[in-house]
Amino acid sequence: MQNVNKPKENFAADLQFAVSESYKTIRTNLQFLLTKTQGCKVIAVSSAQAQEGKTTNSVNLAISFSQLGKKVLLIDADLRRPTIAKKLKIENTDGLSGLLAGFASADQAIVQMNQYFSVLPSGAIPPNPSELLASLDFEKLISTFKQSYDYIIIDTAPVGIVSDALSVGKLCDGVLIVVKAKSTTYADFERVSDSLKLAGITLLGAVINGAEVKEYYPNYRSN
Repeated sequence: MQNVNKPKENFAADLQFAVSESYKTIRTNLQFLLTKTQGCKVIAVSSAQAQEGKTTNSVNLAISFSQLGKKVLLIDADLRRPTIAKKLKIENTDGLSGLLAGFASADQAIVQMNQYFSVLPSGAIPPNPSELLASLDFEKLISTFKQSYDYIIIDTAPVGIVSDALSVGKLCDGVLIVVKAKSTTYADFERVSDSLKLAGITLLGAVINGAEVKEYYPNYRSN
């Protein structure tokens, strides 16, 4: 009889493989969706509510694109509850808010993770995040960054809670919405979809976060 109980180390390896392949699939789908976009592609990542996994998906998508040898800038534009600096264990002294306020230059604010992957953390939490993200200065900043990168991934505050993501989304080629299994409701997603549509922003699709994975295919793993 075949033993269907996998050792824990194999389960962990298969899980890591499944997660990695999932982001590669998302990356490929986004590439197809944006084939008509010339030059730098700008993608915002948001969610309906807080704690649905948007930041984790933003980070992993940025890393996945950089693994293609593309120059990628990950921006933490969640100026209310920023977490990218903490997740990546980098300093958050200047960042986006400092750059927009004129307290720092791009060279000072951007953290170079490797040859292809750069991060612009949030910086200090400002008193007026909505105004900063809707400002002409932020628009000019994104326009400038587009000259230096192949992809810009922007993590934003939940679109179902505040309007920040709509301001950011207008400067992007589209918005990717992260929904959480057994948490995000259809009504939540419909409200987000309607908000984006009314603002004239392209909804690139949705990523289901926290779904239970029941099957693994170790025979397809590359050594």
